[in-house]
Amino acid sequence: MVNEPVLRRGVRWMLLVVVYYVVAAASYNGYFTKWQFRDETPRWALPGMLEGTIERPFVYRQLLPAIANSVEHAMPAKLKERVNRVLLDDNRTHHPITWFYPSAVDARNPQYTLRYYMVFGMSFASLFLAMFAMRAVCMTFQVNRTASTLAPMALAAIFPLILTDGAYFYDFPELLFMNLAVWLAARGRVLWLIALTAVATFNKESFLFFTLTLFPFLYLRYSLGKALALQAVTLAIAGGINLIVKMKYAGNSGGIVAFNLYENLNFLIHPLSYLRFEYNYGVIMAKGFNIITIAIAAILLRSGWSKLPVALRRHVLIALAINVPLFMAFGFHDELRNLSMLIVGVLMIFCVNIALVLEQASVRAVADTPSGSAIDDRTPSSRLSDHGAIARSAHHRARLADSPHRSCRQRGAGISSGWK
Repeated sequence: MVNEPVLRRGVRWMLLVVVYYVVAAASYNGYFTKWQFRDETPRWALPGMLEGTIERPFVYRQLLPAIANSVEHAMPAKLKERVNRVLLDDNRTHHPITWFYPSAVDARNPQYTLRYYMVFGMSFASLFLAMFAMRAVCMTFQVNRTASTLAPMALAAIFPLILTDGAYFYDFPELLFMNLAVWLAARGRVLWLIALTAVATFNKESFLFFTLTLFPFLYLRYSLGKALALQAVTLAIAGGINLIVKMKYAGNSGGIVAFNLYENLNFLIHPLSYLRFEYNYGVIMAKGFNIITIAIAAILLRSGWSKLPVALRRHVLIALAINVPLFMAFGFHDELRNLSMLIVGVLMIFCVNIALVLEQASVRAVADTPSGSAIDDRTPSSRLSDHGAIARSAHHRARLADSPHRSCRQRGAGISSGWK
């Protein structure tokens, strides 16, 4: 009885929610300890975002500030006064941000306290929900449920390492929206995808370019003409949102983009740029384009790339073609967060490598079983030994899905929903 697996779906989901919540909390703490909301750098801090006075292009990322402003504006004056009184009293349990993060000085500013906590909560919630969206993406393209559950945890754990030379509250909704966009496109949920495009672009203007990476998934579901039409619709919506936001803040200082090409080239040709370290989670770790990071990425890519479905490989190649030039021109040094269009590809590389490790472990377990031992076909070890065959079967279905000889309806039929 003690070793029986948890079979009830409700219990499994409860455990998953608890584990994902703890992992998301640890990851978000790693980010917020390091950067807060840039409180010590007024030029990029949250108050300027809330007031809409911060310089371009940062001011364009208005989704969470707009929600916080709207909620505060709609609150009755007495309720707002009562909440502010609690958040600013002498009981530190009432204001955990200033208790655990003394550098978050803007959280103690009565003018912004309530909205600061709202943005904090929405940003963390975005990371928490993003883990389920990542799991759905993994399960859509990789039938190994264990690997699909573990991969989002791995990506969340390293996420503070990606936030090297800067990090902002809108990075977490971006992670959520990009994974949701891939899942919706792969499932053919185009109406939801169109709505998501508007919201995601309001969060960060670069989502306009990310929509281009969704074409391989749309083409799995629809004919070439319809896929191109849907692509044009998402581009038009993202472009329209971009135009509206840029016109609203045209009078702010700064520019539409921050051009850093020459500075980036100078950084990348310097050998010491690949030997940098920084503190994450309170311990020393490799930073940015450190040779350790590059070596690990190369190993994972080499073992996992060929296992990705064709549509995902095309998605990653399109993202590379768009994101790398943008990163070189408008990014900053080795600020990996500016390579965010590759995040779904990184997630899936994690997923297929974890699946391979599980397959190898199951093979070793079977090999180590003494000869003559009876193993029932329904035991966990026997089921695990089938992971490789299952994964290969899924890869074969994905390849068939890309075949031009299949009808539009058949091309999408082999993709699971991912929400299981």
